[in-house]
Amino acid sequence: MAPVSKERVDPILENYLLALAGVDQCSSNAPETTRSRLAVNLERAERAYADAAADGLIDVSADMEAELQALGRTNEQSRRRLHGGAPITDLLVELELGTEQASRIVRAAICRQERR
Repeated sequence: MAPVSKERVDPILENYLLALAGVDQCSSNAPETTRSRLAVNLERAERAYADAAADGLIDVSADMEAELQALGRTNEQSRRRLHGGAPITDLLVELELGTEQASRIVRAAICRQERR
C-alpha cells in the first residue's frame, strides 16, 4: 500500500492537538461535566488520528478530500479562538464537532478501503 500523504493526515493530527490543548487549558474550576467531555473528546480525537496514521486515509474520495479541507478550516478557526483566549467551555462544542468530523472522515476512508 502507498504511504498516507502528510497533507491528508495533517487535519486529523491538528484536530487531535486541539483536543489535547482543550484538556490542558481547562481550568480545574470548570464543571466536572466539561472536564469529562473534554477528556472523552481527546480520546476520540486520538483514536481518529491513530487510525488515520495507520493507513486509514490512503484511498479517499473527492468528497472526503473536500471534508479534510473543511476540517482544516474548522481547526484553524478553533485554534484562533483558543489562542484568542476564548473560554474552553465556549469552545467545547466546537472541539467536539471537529472531532466528530475527523472521526467520520476516517471511518468512511477505512470502510472504503475494506470494500476493495
